[in-house]
Amino acid sequence: MDELRLPRSVQLNYLRPLKRAPTHGVPSCDLQLRSYSARNLEFFADFALRAAYYLNLPARGPVPLPRIVQRWTVPRGNFVHKKSQENFERITMRRLVQIQDGHPEVVQIWLGFLQKYAYYGVGMKANVWEYSSLDVGKEMDEQAEKIKGTIDERFELFARGKGKDAKETELMMTEEVFKGTAGSLGPLGGTRM
Repeated sequence: MDELRLPRSVQLNYLRPLKRAPTHGVPSCDLQLRSYSARNLEFFADFALRAAYYLNLPARGPVPLPRIVQRWTVPRGNFVHKKSQENFERITMRRLVQIQDGHPEVVQIWLGFLQKYAYYGVGMKANVWEYSSLDVGKEMDEQAEKIKGTIDERFELFARGKGKDAKETELMMTEEVFKGTAGSLGPLGGTRM
């Protein structure tokens, strides 16, 4: 009897993830994965590399980063039992996955996918680089002109108009009663020492 052969998609899970070669080597995203469990960390790093491959993103890694070791001592009791103490240690393992030559929109899709299917016990921190042309000032001015109308509408909601209300407030601020409640020197205010 012939052995049952696993489907190709299941067989690929037992192999290393495929990677695409970068054309220019310009970094576009550094994803740092952190966990207290090595098994969860390795699994999610593998998952991130496979997702990058299927989104046509050239990825490097997972590169092991130095461990973060935290130690602290806590007394078991107080007063007489001061010398009876417990020592604790927490080791955080980290891996780095770097995306090179990736389009910013595809990198955002990749990060969103990883965030949606995040694995328990694994934290993520991403540094994303976006490159633009040398005419950044002109592009920002064009964007400011496009949204200027909506900004003006919103600012009108925050302050009163320069009409009757503004004059009333100015008059109110110059009155003696207002000065006295505000603590300035006046007939109702405080005295100078």
